[in-house]
Amino acid sequence: MNNYHIPVLLQEVLHYLNIKPGELYVDCTLGGGGHALSIVRSGGKVLALDVDTDAILYVRKLIEKEKIHDGEEITIVQDNFSNVKKIAKEKGFFPVSGVLMDIGVSSYQLGESKRGFSFVDGPLDMRMDQSLSVQAKDLVNGLTEKELTFLFEKLGEERFAKKIAKVIVERRKDHQIESTGELAELVKESVFRSDHDIHPATRIFQALRIAVNDELHILEDSLPQAVSLLKPHGRLVVISFHSLEDRIVKRAFEQFEKEGKGKVITKKPIQASEKEVLSNRRARSAKLRVFEKKE
Repeated sequence: MNNYHIPVLLQEVLHYLNIKPGELYVDCTLGGGGHALSIVRSGGKVLALDVDTDAILYVRKLIEKEKIHDGEEITIVQDNFSNVKKIAKEKGFFPVSGVLMDIGVSSYQLGESKRGFSFVDGPLDMRMDQSLSVQAKDLVNGLTEKELTFLFEKLGEERFAKKIAKVIVERRKDHQIESTGELAELVKESVFRSDHDIHPATRIFQALRIAVNDELHILEDSLPQAVSLLKPHGRLVVISFHSLEDRIVKRAFEQFEKEGKGKVITKKPIQASEKEVLSNRRARSAKLRVFEKKE
């Protein structure tokens, strides 16, 4: 496997999905293909979804190289996982033994500066689905100071939201902010961070990415769909990367259990080992939760 994409919590995902040869699995977030292809190598048949054209092309090259048959061992569909129930039924993936959601930006996407997800200088885009009309630059240059403050506070949980919004609006008077590098530097200059392990603009980029891709609403809509696809004892495994997502997953799982749909397997989220974090920094904030459908 290409080192360009490192799947987070891979062994834990395979363990909790309890892969069985010939069984059906859905990967709602294909990304760089690390999880999906590992499920295939373990004998499972996978329906993989992604809105990102680049990611799909990348994975198609990988499966060609490994002689994995598209349409047999893995079926790739370009669509948003907010439509997972409809797509799974159309493709004959129902009921399934497991559903995986790895929420957030893949290491593949982070490596592509042209996509605007990383602090490496590139266009201020952040669209996972390139057909979306609104880019991050539209929000940065179009929202009022009050709207930017609200966005950074709500979706980024940024304590310096007001100060950063003010600095952005001041800079806009001179020229439009159109690159990730300029925005990252602007945030870095405007606030002091004692934690040198995390880039000062991390929460600002998070807020913009979530807003551009409507990520929280899609997650909320998709979780009940995923559970409905599971066969008895089938499992839904979700990896999230920040507290807003993790809170949604936790509450949804608790609600499913309350409604008698099954049980929460992970009372506390599973996190990456120190060893994994050292080899893949993206894993440091990952939290994995598991829900199992009743008999």
